[in-house]
Amino acid sequence: METQIKLENVSAIQKKFLVTIPAAKVTKTVESKVFEVQRTASIKGFRPGKVPINMVKQYYGEDIKNKALNALISETYSEALKKHALRIVGEPQIEGVAHKGHENEQDHKHLHIHDGEDLSYVATVEVVPEIEPKDYKGLSLEKPSSEVSADDIAAVKKNLLDRKAEMTPIDRPAKKGDFVDFKYEGKMKTDKGFESQANLSGERYAEIGSGQLIPEFEKNITGAKAGETKTFKMTYAKDFQDTNLAGKEAEYSVDVREVKEKKLPEFTDEFVKDFGYENLADFETKAKENLAKNKADEVDNAFRNSMIEKLIEKNVFEVPQSLVYSQIRALADDYAQELKRYGFNEQMIQSAMVSQLEDFKKRANMQVRAGILLDAISKKEKIEPKPADLEAEMKKMAATYNVEVSMLQDRFAQNPRDQSNFEYRVREELTIQFILSSAKVKEKK
Repeated sequence: METQIKLENVSAIQKKFLVTIPAAKVTKTVESKVFEVQRTASIKGFRPGKVPINMVKQYYGEDIKNKALNALISETYSEALKKHALRIVGEPQIEGVAHKGHENEQDHKHLHIHDGEDLSYVATVEVVPEIEPKDYKGLSLEKPSSEVSADDIAAVKKNLLDRKAEMTPIDRPAKKGDFVDFKYEGKMKTDKGFESQANLSGERYAEIGSGQLIPEFEKNITGAKAGETKTFKMTYAKDFQDTNLAGKEAEYSVDVREVKEKKLPEFTDEFVKDFGYENLADFETKAKENLAKNKADEVDNAFRNSMIEKLIEKNVFEVPQSLVYSQIRALADDYAQELKRYGFNEQMIQSAMVSQLEDFKKRANMQVRAGILLDAISKKEKIEPKPADLEAEMKKMAATYNVEVSMLQDRFAQNPRDQSNFEYRVREELTIQFILSSAKVKEKK
């Protein structure tokens, strides 16, 4: 009797393999593991490898059955994947099936080998859904203007001035534009009163009026002087991004350690020379050139994102949560690394991560949906990168990382997975360009 493998469709993103391994195969696998264990078994009175079989079973019986169980699941699960070509994501959830005579076992979902019996289990897996993409041709889109404005130039000027600004400690109430160094301890209102919470306490250094702080919190520390302690209650907005805090009342005690005033230098010919410009006129010219390029890139990214959002609105489908969770972790890791580069400590990073969690979830969900959708469109339209497409993208990549093309080629030759990911990104880009080629684009002033 052969192993029986049945596929059950639970949903578009979840499948179940129902696997039954005949008793004869189970027994044969257990026996093979007995001989494996015998080769290394060590029992007092016997030389290694010379322990009698019956004693090996007596002393190592449970270990032998566990080894056999793992081998049987690994072999038959691989067989199931070969039999049914599914795009599995994440790890399978393996559960046992109670056999006749074992129905009342409380742990029947845990797999056990019972002598002389078939072994049955269920492997529940998540899969990438097979979707039929629609309404991706002739999209009506708006593209923002990439024209450089006087405000854009002013922002660059402000950035340069800020980099050379002097921070002077002051003994007066903090106002808009001042920087405040403070330590805070927060308590959340509960049925027992206000109770301390670790995620509401920490240290910050922030500019008043910059939008770095929650408005109500900022309002309460504005006007404080160095050395002063401010205690106040505040209520988080009902739509606050951290749902654990939304609509809740908190009490804060804030120790203002220092207030600093930012003094800016004059913006002159001499000043801009420190940043590689010849004079003010040279600054204006080059700043416009750089801004034009950067703004064009920003507009292009925003335009593409709006196109993706519109596609997702027109194509509703379930997505595997394991893919979403994986993407959330990737976004969170990148964010944490960025905060570390800015000098945030672990406590500050944790607090920031909590506040960004909903945003991570939203972005991850969209990115996973976009990937599945673009992949489906590329298959439907038979879009595949040609050698010239791959070569052009590799040259761009080499220029970005300032390396030789040959170095990338060697890397891909040694790492097939990297090569596959590279080709996937190129195919995705070609698919985006295909969609945009038929779109009705209106320039937004």
